[in-house]
Amino acid sequence: MRYPSPEDYMKAVQRRESFTTEELRRADLVPHPLYQIPMPAAGTSAVVFKAIVDGDVAALRFFTRDDSWSSERYDALQEHFAARDLVGDVAMARWVHDGITVNGLSWPVVRMQWVEGHPLNKHVDELVARQDTRALGVLADAWLELVVRLQQAEFAHGDLQHGNVLVSPDGRLRLVDFDCSWIARFAGWPAPAETGHRNYQPQVRPWGRWMDTFSGLVIYTSLVALSKNPAPWPQLNTGENLLFRREDYQPPFDTAAWAHLQAIGDRRLDQLAMRIIQCCGPGWVASGGLGELVVPRTMPWWERTPAAVPSPRPPASPAAGYPAPGSDSGSGSPVSGFPGSGSPVSGFPGSPVSGSPGAAGHGAPPPLGPLGPMPPPGQAGPVPWPRSPASGSGAPRPASGSGAPRPRQPGSDWWKDPEVHATRQPTRGPAGLIVGIALALGFLTAMLMILTAVPGIGAVLVGLVVAAIAAVIGFAVWK
Repeated sequence: MRYPSPEDYMKAVQRRESFTTEELRRADLVPHPLYQIPMPAAGTSAVVFKAIVDGDVAALRFFTRDDSWSSERYDALQEHFAARDLVGDVAMARWVHDGITVNGLSWPVVRMQWVEGHPLNKHVDELVARQDTRALGVLADAWLELVVRLQQAEFAHGDLQHGNVLVSPDGRLRLVDFDCSWIARFAGWPAPAETGHRNYQPQVRPWGRWMDTFSGLVIYTSLVALSKNPAPWPQLNTGENLLFRREDYQPPFDTAAWAHLQAIGDRRLDQLAMRIIQCCGPGWVASGGLGELVVPRTMPWWERTPAAVPSPRPPASPAAGYPAPGSDSGSGSPVSGFPGSGSPVSGFPGSPVSGSPGAAGHGAPPPLGPLGPMPPPGQAGPVPWPRSPASGSGAPRPASGSGAPRPRQPGSDWWKDPEVHATRQPTRGPAGLIVGIALALGFLTAMLMILTAVPGIGAVLVGLVVAAIAAVIGFAVWK
């Protein structure tokens, strides 16, 4: 069945009799200021007209192609938004069954709240024009907070991109367009045909709870980068993205976007960039939320060590499409340590990854955990990959064929990632042995005092128990 075109809807909405409900017949469509006729904003699957209905500003949405949307889906979403206190983060919508007649057939209409504000990319463009890096940093923090809150509420939008994020005059972020959204009630339902904007999605993106993790990371990293240096915005923004395009998610990661991130030289931003690259691995699928990837984590005291030295760097086997250490990758990637510079990235195809089938395998990398201890925004510190002399910081990049980063070994854990942290050294040594002996002597002294003060077999048993405890503690500390 052929759906009406945007032009069909433009003609129909100008005739009140085209609407089938009294509510919609009372709607006054807002005309275009130049052409003086109602003109819609067009998306991939629908068009939206601005209207005044009973004194309230509304957005009327009309579908231009078939998909799995239905009144049941929209009703379930509205109930979920209200139950999880997300009403202030989304534009509430209501399904109107057979609300308009076009070309002799009836079609549904979705009445949505009209959100005053600009799309995210236009808002960013205004901030960049003013060189307001502080506001860009605040916007990045607000975005991270929003995505974490939505994911904790078990909601996934499915198409996080600049056009579906509106920024109100007071700086609040709100989402629109829920045609491919997910909530727990939709588990087992047919997945929508819509899979999201290509410039914000990974290679594989199953419909489900965590499908916003990658797009959320892309937007957050872009905003953080612009808050550090907004100068490349005119070059990298095409009107269909923020900083990244689909081509940037492919090896060897030597595009202008990666060069811009590397040149900034910010440790936090470097780690975010590495996360995107890891998520671009063949077969990677998100299995957790954005907060698990980027929120700073304090290392527990039992994981800390006063001394750490770099571990040996064994060679990594190449995976298809990724240069092996020592191979000639042309002029080299402008992002030192990225694939294309002669050194595969730890935890990325081209080197063994925990949970993957090995260096030559093409399986999905493991679910990415937190980045480990990250510096607060703006704090200087060493970057997680070697830098070239041109970048102005760090040691010179090793020549192709030498000094390849140590790949993450199968069975290792994210907090021991050798590209982000120095290899943790065992605490066993003379100091640990001395502490263990001292504790054991202390308990043995207590045992002797008990033997002296308490006669009989009870004292012997007490002494043996204390001695056993002392031995276990001493051995544990020595280990």
